[in-house]
Amino acid sequence: MAAPSNKMWPRKNATKTGHEDVMVPVEKEDLTLDPDTAHPELEISADGKEVKCGSCKKNVSCSPRQFDTANCVVARQSFSSGRHYWEVFVGQKPRWNLGVVSERAERQGRLIQKTSGSGEVCAEGYWLIGYDKEKPRKPYWAFHTNQMPFECSPHPETIGVYLDYTAGEVTFYNPEDPDNLIPLYSFYNAAFKNAPVKAAFEDAPIYPFFDPCWHDNGVNAQPLKIL
Repeated sequence: MAAPSNKMWPRKNATKTGHEDVMVPVEKEDLTLDPDTAHPELEISADGKEVKCGSCKKNVSCSPRQFDTANCVVARQSFSSGRHYWEVFVGQKPRWNLGVVSERAERQGRLIQKTSGSGEVCAEGYWLIGYDKEKPRKPYWAFHTNQMPFECSPHPETIGVYLDYTAGEVTFYNPEDPDNLIPLYSFYNAAFKNAPVKAAFEDAPIYPFFDPCWHDNGVNAQPLKIL
């Protein structure tokens, strides 16, 4: 694993924005996980930097802020303006999902559901990428309601997440070479202010999102680590 960098330089994609590429330094965020939002089966480290699926479900009172079905957690920190960046070590985990979620998004019930066909849909207000080693040919998927497979080679052990709230952009990177960040997938024109719609023109905070997925009898027991 490459040493985590303190800064990153997200490239604006000229074909998407109509502007020339611009290198803009962004300080890496110091995130910690919020145990009050975690699914009862998740185990969070004392420093709030690691999360994994445990083997037993804790008895806790479930609030609307807490995930009750999906094995997920969000960070204590949220953003409603500006540009932000963080990194997560996924290692060789065979399954995981990462990204951002609107404060207004539903956290109760299943996060990703299968459709009547062979596809899957994600709840509104989430912008995620995920990896599932068992998916044939296309193990990498992006989710903003509908699923979208994308190519990713080589397999990254660290994922960088860049959020530009004002521009409505979420871009995921392979940051293992700090001098040559590789973009993996981008969401553009994300409706952070009104997704899901509850109050027009009102800023909705966005939270970093972490889903280590189920432990699969120990096969996927490795934690996600915020760097």
